[in-house]
Amino acid sequence: METRRRILNINLLIVKIKAILSTLILLLFIPVTFSGIGLYFAPSGRIARITNWTFLGFSKESLEAMHNVPGMVFGALVVIHLLLNFKIYKNEIICLIRTKT
Repeated sequence: METRRRILNINLLIVKIKAILSTLILLLFIPVTFSGIGLYFAPSGRIARITNWTFLGFSKESLEAMHNVPGMVFGALVVIHLLLNFKIYKNEIICLIRTKT
């Protein structure tokens, strides 16, 4: 009985970790996407500095800072997320391969 309770507690902990990880990924997706859109439309560095270019009030330099740090954290969290859910992804790929139509 004690072993079963321990296993349930471990499974609950894993589910909580996955939920926190997914929430962090979602929260980091917002600034990374926003800054990515701004940087996509930004002119080159020299032109952006000369014209004092902004995207919704953010300069190109602030968009780069907003994009780089959260982007690296976002990437690391996605890798951890993929590792934690590897079994699920593996089963989905097997299911896709088996159901060729």
